[in-house]
Amino acid sequence: MKWLKCYAIGFVVATFALTAMQSYSRPGQDQRTAAVIAMAAVWPITAAVVLGGSIGEVASDGWDAEITAARLEKQNATSRQ
Repeated sequence: MKWLKCYAIGFVVATFALTAMQSYSRPGQDQRTAAVIAMAAVWPITAAVVLGGSIGEVASDGWDAEITAARLEKQNATSRQ
């Protein structure tokens, strides 16, 4: 089932990119109805996949606030000298 998910995500991202390229190549002209419908259907899914993947990686790797705060304090101390 994992390969199906990869193909589905690839299809959504490719549809978004190809529709955007088609719209970009026709400046000053009306866009094709199919391109408008495809972009309207695909852009929220693409945005959710990209943002969800980014947030998921941060959540799975973990984020230790104490380590980050200590690192930032150390950088600030060295920059003030």
